[in-house]
Amino acid sequence: MTFAVEEPLYPKKGITVEDASVSKLARDLGLIKHPNGGYFKETDRPSETAEVQSTGDSGSPPTTVSRNPSSLIHFLMTCESPLGKFHTNVTGRSIHVLQGGRGTYVLVHPTGQIETFRVGFDVANGERTQWVVEPGVYKGCYVVPEKEGAEVTSKDHLWVSEVVVPGFDFQDMKFPDMNNLIALVGEEKASEIEWLL
Repeated sequence: MTFAVEEPLYPKKGITVEDASVSKLARDLGLIKHPNGGYFKETDRPSETAEVQSTGDSGSPPTTVSRNPSSLIHFLMTCESPLGKFHTNVTGRSIHVLQGGRGTYVLVHPTGQIETFRVGFDVANGERTQWVVEPGVYKGCYVVPEKEGAEVTSKDHLWVSEVVVPGFDFQDMKFPDMNNLIALVGEEKASEIEWLL
């Protein structure tokens, strides 16, 4: 099921301070602020390493890099930071498991295909509780209200566990600019989703 891409209304409605229950969740999980928005905490990373191929930036030849076999994080998006900006992991495959809340994911594939889907626990209506993002696919996400059609509130959040295989490294995280986005999806579609840059 595809969902319309709509910029989160939290800032426009003046809802920019998360509810105490959401702040408590972040504290209880020991999360810290993430440079791409929201909170996160790495909860597992095996100590061994292996040599893997990294595709690097588009157009550059693959290189061999040393990475852990996997990494696991919690991340939490809230009304204070309701969106995760477009980025890709050029080396690792990201496996996501929903822990709480709801959100919308927007994926931009190297072919230019834009894929959108809702994550939540209403699986009978097409919401997902697990999803995978392959290396080189740009992903962005944003918080939506707990119930379809409900007003935004300070309790809204998106809490996800993410496994990256091979393990995440900040060197592998790439952010597109508007020119990259236009090259992938064309000017009209890029202008509709540029707020995720």
